[in-house]
Amino acid sequence: MSDQRFNTREFLEETKRLLEGEEYPNLFAAISYIPFLGWVIPWFFRKKQEICKFHALQAIKLNLGFVFLYLVVWFLREFPILSTILKWIHANPVVTDFISYVAWLALLGYGILGALQAYQGKLFVLPLFPEIENEVRKILSKIRGTQG
Repeated sequence: MSDQRFNTREFLEETKRLLEGEEYPNLFAAISYIPFLGWVIPWFFRKKQEICKFHALQAIKLNLGFVFLYLVVWFLREFPILSTILKWIHANPVVTDFISYVAWLALLGYGILGALQAYQGKLFVLPLFPEIENEVRKILSKIRGTQG
């Protein structure tokens, strides 16, 4: 056996220091674009750093958009009336698979683009995000019955 033993306490202390420290902000901002749960580390441990907060929030929006698209796919596949109509016109697997593939490609493409920009230290807004966000806000304000 080697003379050095793995010390769990030292490992955990070093990990905590790294997570809560001020070093490598661009790397932690880029980590936020790992699909589904990558945003958790920058959001909870590096929220005070502007670049980490910005990219974590953008990654959350990206993941929510992906989940929304997959809910649409699920609804088209599983809702009895819609799925029957799509089967009658021979469009069910074509339409739902197309939406599914586009959603995955968008998630991966936007994730790679966002991670590269974050690693370079840029506060880069992903394409189409402001327009989509404005439309969602309009729809939500109509649902709530408020102006704005």
